[in-house]
Amino acid sequence: MIMMQVIYSLVIIISLFSIVPTSSKEFSSTLGACLSNLATQELLVSYNYLHLSLKFGTTKAYPGFSSLFTKISDEDSSKGHDLVKFLALRKVTLKLLINNDGIVISSNLTGTYNISSGLKEALHHNSLVWKQVLRCHQEADNTKDANVQDYLESHLLDHHIEINKLLTDLEDRINAAQPSEKSLIIFMIDEELLQTYGDRRKDIFS
Repeated sequence: MIMMQVIYSLVIIISLFSIVPTSSKEFSSTLGACLSNLATQELLVSYNYLHLSLKFGTTKAYPGFSSLFTKISDEDSSKGHDLVKFLALRKVTLKLLINNDGIVISSNLTGTYNISSGLKEALHHNSLVWKQVLRCHQEADNTKDANVQDYLESHLLDHHIEINKLLTDLEDRINAAQPSEKSLIIFMIDEELLQTYGDRRKDIFS
């Protein structure tokens, strides 16, 4: 069901290319490729966050962490869709939105069985997308495309900085605990996240 919704959304988004007017500013092909890759990464990483949500929401029964990863997944998926819409308005050609391998779950996530390793992997994935945002921002600067720079700063850069801070803070709290207290700290954090985000598993199974 989720996959069909994504495919339908992408069809609608990409169809915008045929109806929007051509931009008066020529768009750099290098910048276009960078942004296309960025949109792909945003969509792919959202599925990896969903995998973490599933793992900790069912197998390990951490509803708070599960809801956090669901929220981040929703946000990154939305960022990816919005970026494609932006590219459509700028008449950028998207040769390949999803690579030939399709939606791929990182092999490192299949062996993730505890919260600490889950946070580490989430930080890693966010870092990959964040670095791609910075690469595209630099390429936009090279081509003097202030419109793209403004978009990346207001829609994506701050978002990934905030995600990095949130995940790092959680990781630091767990790492600072004594070994005998880690399970209790994780339980307390999970309760905090549950109070903050609610049980997002109900969004899936209701």
